[in-house]
Formats: sequence, structure tokens, C-alpha cells
Amino acid sequence: MIKNRLEIPNHLNNYIVDQDYSRYTAIDHACWRFIMKISTDFFSKYAHSSYLSGLDATGITREYIPKISNINSKLNDINWSAVPVRGFLPPIIFMQFQAHSILPIASDMRTINHLTYTPAPDIVHEAAGHSPIIADEEYSKYLSNYGKAASKAIYSKFDHEVYMAIRHLSDIKESPLTSLDDIMKAEDELKNKISAMPFISEAAYLARLNWWTVEYGLVGDIKHPKIFGAGLLSSVGESYNAIFGDVKKIPFSLDCIKYSYDITEQQPQLFVAEDFNHLNQVLDEFINGMAFYSGGISSVQKAIDSKSISTFKLDSGIEISGIPTNIIGEEKEEFFRFTGPVQICYKGKEIEGHSGDYHNQGFSSPLCSHQIIDKISSTSDEEWVDIHFESGIKLNGRLNNKLFDKNILLIASFSDCTISKDEQILFEPSWGIFDLACGSSVISVYGGPADVQSYLKFMDVELPNLEQPIYNSPEENTDNLAYLYEQIKSMRDEKYIDRDKILDISNKIKSTYPNEWLLRYEIMEIISDFNEDIPDLYDRMKADIIRISNQDMDLRQSIQRAIQIIESPISDKNSRI
Repeated sequence: MIKNRLEIPNHLNNYIVDQDYSRYTAIDHACWRFIMKISTDFFSKYAHSSYLSGLDATGITREYIPKISNINSKLNDINWSAVPVRGFLPPIIFMQFQAHSILPIASDMRTINHLTYTPAPDIVHEAAGHSPIIADEEYSKYLSNYGKAASKAIYSKFDHEVYMAIRHLSDIKESPLTSLDDIMKAEDELKNKISAMPFISEAAYLARLNWWTVEYGLVGDIKHPKIFGAGLLSSVGESYNAIFGDVKKIPFSLDCIKYSYDITEQQPQLFVAEDFNHLNQVLDEFINGMAFYSGGISSVQKAIDSKSISTFKLDSGIEISGIPTNIIGEEKEEFFRFTGPVQICYKGKEIEGHSGDYHNQGFSSPLCSHQIIDKISSTSDEEWVDIHFESGIKLNGRLNNKLFDKNILLIASFSDCTISKDEQILFEPSWGIFDLACGSSVISVYGGPADVQSYLKFMDVELPNLEQPIYNSPEENTDNLAYLYEQIKSMRDEKYIDRDKILDISNKIKSTYPNEWLLRYEIMEIISDFNEDIPDLYDRMKADIIRISNQDMDLRQSIQRAIQIIESPISDKNSRI
């Protein structure tokens, strides 16, 4: 269990930011409260039973944006942790967090313009969406197992291109400085990247499994399913459509990975698992077919096709990480080659002297039978060696030194070395010292390097986004509006309404902010909560909100639901619905 940053691997620590709770405005808290008011009312009926109890168990408050440090303290009780981050994380980084049972929570708060749905990660999605269901033990197990599997999946360079296109689209959609034309170009670019993918990698298939479970999963009776996916739990509009809209419900199975998804559109179909144990069963089914568990020449070929950083683990335990380029052998791996830089590890740790800096031009090696390994082990340093492999490969050279772990020979280094097969030269003396990776077979192949922290400097991984996103246009001054929100917030906190002040606020809204609906809703809510008799003001605020909401279907639906929540318990206001 990780409780503080000192216990988190350094390369992950680089992506953690300070939440800086003081920068949340009264408008931010009002947006959070509005979303949570609709969410808790709706999800008490239509989310998995662990949702409401999970909010309390993970420190999610209804009234104010939660402090991630409080969420972390709560999650520690169930062997998870939470850290604040900003925006999208590179997939390899996100999965490493999850594999360590750490929930990265985007600390930015969505704006009122993206209240029902945001294309960018934010604290509503990460905290109110992901956190509550983690409190369920079986689901928590699924998340952790998924993170471990995904951190070993072979990804392709095409996956990276798609990720960058998604990140770009998300960033520009959130910015008010972006034109509609820019958004359309970014959407087209994403679609082009997806359509141009020559094959679907393990990582891409796992991303689909994640999408149809962790993000958009349903559970229970297929005719009356419950929501557990964070994407639905954080979208007041799409969650309603998932239950009452024209969305196809399909029994959950591994077949879900055959369905692609579009982050720019609401989902046309969703998958319904029987229970959270069902998620783990399907995940295990996928894992059993991964190259990480099967190894062999077919897994090696997957890694070569991916054109991305992968790791071969030999039966001796030695691990070679880099971009594999070719393999010799038809039924069994005989000789493999990586382009540089290449890292060589043992038990997940880089071997001293065998970093990417040393093997910057690449690495290659034949596979050795146990008899050959025994022969090299008993050979003295500086002896000349002639080795004939069963594959027909020949090695001639002077044995310089041997690297053991206890009695296991890991690497044998040769000078004046020539390696050939038939007429093909695989290594020649002018290339320098030849390091033979001692192992008879490739027992595992997985995506990424064995020692990520040591190899990260060679990887094309985006640096963390440390800048707060632009949410308001430069000419848009929200200070005065925020002050009005703050005045309403103060009245709510003090449980007292100043009639003159609230009338003055309403007049300022009318004259200065004709399309400001949320502050009007705040006024309606406070009048209702304190049973204040200002009926004309209540009705006027409501009429204005309904007028404004007619501009957006999803917003109108959400506002109508919010008004019903205010009015349904109060009989003398029922006629106003």
C-alpha cells in the first residue's frame, strides 16, 4: 500500500501534481454540487449498490470538490491509493499507476460549458466516477489485475499515434479558444489514424475491454442493468440515455473486444456483466492468450510486428528490452535481433554495464541449448571457443568473461567473435564485443521495458502536463460572477438567507449575465432548502433557466431532473414542474 510519494517509483512521481485546492472557485464547487445532486439521486436507483456506500468509503463529498489527500486516506483502508495528476497520462504510465493499485485523479474541474460531459479527464470523472466502485472488493481486484495485464500488453507504434490524436482532440475541445473547424480537423485526424491501423495490438484489445467495463460497464440483469462504469457515473447525460435511451444491451463476454469505440460520440451499445467476478473471469480468458504468458516464436513475431519497445524473457530469467526487428527460425526461435538502444535485465532490474547507453546500436543473440550453456560455464576466460548450434548457427570467438547469478549463467562476452549461419554473417569482429544472452527459449514476450525507470529516457513518452488548462477566453472576466456565487455559497454555509442580498444578486444576473443558468439554479435551491417565501423570485429563476436550457438537449434534460429533485419532496411546489 502506497501512502506517500516517497513510496511511489520515481518515474511515476514525475506525473503527480499538487491539487492546489485554493484555486477552485465557488463556480467550480457549484458545478460539482449540481452534478452530484443529479448523480446521487439517479444512481441511487440505477447504479451498482456499492456506488452510494462507496462515495462515503472513499471520501467523496456531495457539497464540495473533494480533497484528493482525503480520498487517498480512505483508499488506503482498502489497499489502494490516490494521487493528483493533470490531463491525459501516457497509457504506459497510467497502467503502471493502476498496476501499483494507485488511482491517478485528474485534479482539474470541468467547466459549466461541459457540465454534462467533458472530453478531458477531470476530478468528476476520476473521483466521483472511478473511486466509489473501487470500494467493492471484487471490482478492486479486477482493476488491479487489469492494470497488471495492461502494463505487460504489447502495444504498437500505431497505438501511440492514436493516443496522441485523442489527447490533442481532448485538449482543443476543452479550450474556448478553439474554432469548430479546428475540432472537426482533429476529429478527422483521429478517425484517419484509427482507420490506418494495420492490425489491432494486445494493448488496443485491452483498451477496448477497459472501455466496455471500467468506463462504460453495466452489471446485473440485462433487462434492468445497473451502472458501474466511470464514464457513465460521471456523465449525467449519457448515464440517463444508457438506461432510458435507445442503447443496445449485450451480454458481456470476451467478444466485447471486437467492438471499437468512438470517444466523440455516445455509445450505441453497452455490455452487461453478470457480476464483478464475471469481469475477472473474462479478463483471465484474455490474459491466457497474451504473449506475456505464452512466449514462443508467435509471441516474438507479435512484438516484431508492433515496431515498439518490447521485452523478451528467456528461460534463464534474463530480459532483453528494445525494439525487436527480426527473428531466425520457423518453428522455434533460433536467433533474434533488436535495434538500439537495448536494455538487459535480470528479475526486472537492469544489469550493471548493460544499459541502453552501452547497447545503443542494438543487440542480437542466438538461443543456446542447456548443453552449450554448460560448456560455456565450464570454459575458462580467454579461451578460444567454437560453438555449433542445433539451428546451424556457428559462433567462434575468445571468451572474455561470464556473468552469473548464483549458478545461473546469464551473459557470456566474446572478443574477435564471428557468428554465421550458412553464408549469412550475423556478427563480425569489427562490431566489437559480442554479448551472448544465455537462454534456450523465449518464455515470455511483453510490451515495454523490463526496468522502466532505467529505460524511460530512451522512450517516446510524453512529459507530464503541468500547466493548468485554459477554460475561459482571455476577454471573459469571471471574477464578478464568481463573487456572486461566493455570496450564495456563504448563505448556504451559514444556513441563512439575506433577502435583500439575494434580490440584488438576481437583479445583477438579469442585467449582466442573461444566459447564466447555474447561479439561478443555486438561488432556486437555497430558497427551497431554507423554505424561504420568495415565490416570485423562485418562479422567475425557474422560467429563465428553462428558457436557457432549450438551447441544449442534454442540458435541458439535466436541468429538468435537477428541478424535479428540488420540487418533488415539497407538495406546494409540485405544480411548478
